Amino acid sequence: MRSILVVERRHLFPGLSPQGFLSPDAVDLAALAPHLFFAERDYMETCAHYKQIIPYLMLVRGHGDQRRVLAYQRRTKHTEARLGGLWSVGFGGHVEPLDRTAPDVAAAGLIGAAARRELAEETGLAADRLELDLAGIINSDREDVSSVHLGLAFTVDLDGVDGPDDDLLASVMAQAEPHRALWIPARELPDALGEGRGPDRGTFEDWSRIVIEGGALAG
Repeated sequence: MRSILVVERRHLFPGLSPQGFLSPDAVDLAALAPHLFFAERDYMETCAHYKQIIPYLMLVRGHGDQRRVLAYQRRTKHTEARLGGLWSVGFGGHVEPLDRTAPDVAAAGLIGAAARRELAEETGLAADRLELDLAGIINSDREDVSSVHLGLAFTVDLDGVDGPDDDLLASVMAQAEPHRALWIPARELPDALGEGRGPDRGTFEDWSRIVIEGGALAG
């Protein structure tokens, strides 16, 4: 049985539930902390009264017209079957009980520690040397998979990481997650949204659409 961090919807948004890409202060994470708890993932995947907390890490390089975003295609046989084969601009996963004992949990907080663990696991990068900036909150009930998750979208600036773009791609491709990865100019991403409009006539997942439309990746 796998346990993951969740919160009741009513503690997130007491009134109507705003949709899309929200400002970082749309959710008071400090005030939310007492209402967070670990629960069985299989049950929570079918219970819309709760949201699973997911750090969503977006890797970028450059600024202005030179900004590029590391996008990847999920493998068809993905652990989350509803996302298999789709393109994404975010790496991430659940906050788990093991994150409570992370060396940096006191400084980064539980969610911050989980975000760094996921970054290291899914990209192979030295997460302890990188700055994670909270760009906003993703909340969407448009699709089944989105409706039971809440995304904390972080940008991770890789300009300070040694090596060319291709070396960073190689590091990411060495992990189990991506079927393919590539750098895409941030200015081109809005035109890549929609069914079959992504790389190789693929499609970006709902959360990637939300952060792109919300301007989270503009340089």
